[in-house]
Amino acid sequence: MNREDPSTERIINQDTELFRDGVTAQLEEISYRPELPDWGVYLNWPAEGQSWIHAADLSIALRLIPSRRVFHRTRWDLSFYQLHYGELSIRVRPTMWVRVDAVDLQVGQQVELLAREGANEPGIFSIRDVLFCPRKRQVEFALSQRGMVLPKMFAREDLRPLKVVHKLRSGFFQHLPQRSSFPPDINLLNVGDLVGE
Repeated sequence: MNREDPSTERIINQDTELFRDGVTAQLEEISYRPELPDWGVYLNWPAEGQSWIHAADLSIALRLIPSRRVFHRTRWDLSFYQLHYGELSIRVRPTMWVRVDAVDLQVGQQVELLAREGANEPGIFSIRDVLFCPRKRQVEFALSQRGMVLPKMFAREDLRPLKVVHKLRSGFFQHLPQRSSFPPDINLLNVGDLVGE
């Protein structure tokens, strides 16, 4: 091999360096594990049969998958990913799913439905389902109030999470003692003398 030939490409050190056109560069370690947490859906049942689901979680997975439900993947324990859908959780081996944008609301959470210039009837609702719409390529929310599910699906911008955040701001208000506007040479009346004390 000729080093002067620009079309030559050879590996100097297969572990760390690559030589190409007279330039050496460090090879980066490639990880095929996704950054967690992330969100996704199983629109179809994976081809692996049932072997990809932890045996203890099989009954829950059969109820939830396949569907448009958006799962929150939080942890990898070197064998299984931990997936959450509201209060339900399942463990699954790595499989193909449709990744979706991050979702900051979850099933069971209370939200305020915004009027959006009269497009919605505002109120306080609970999130019943977090679903992915393949046609729109976005996440939608099904809402319920006192057990009744609204027929319409809502986008994230239609909702405002209800949060009670208590923050005490020490030193924000200055409570100074009130000063008398009377000149110091005026004797003030002692109210205790009038009430018999």
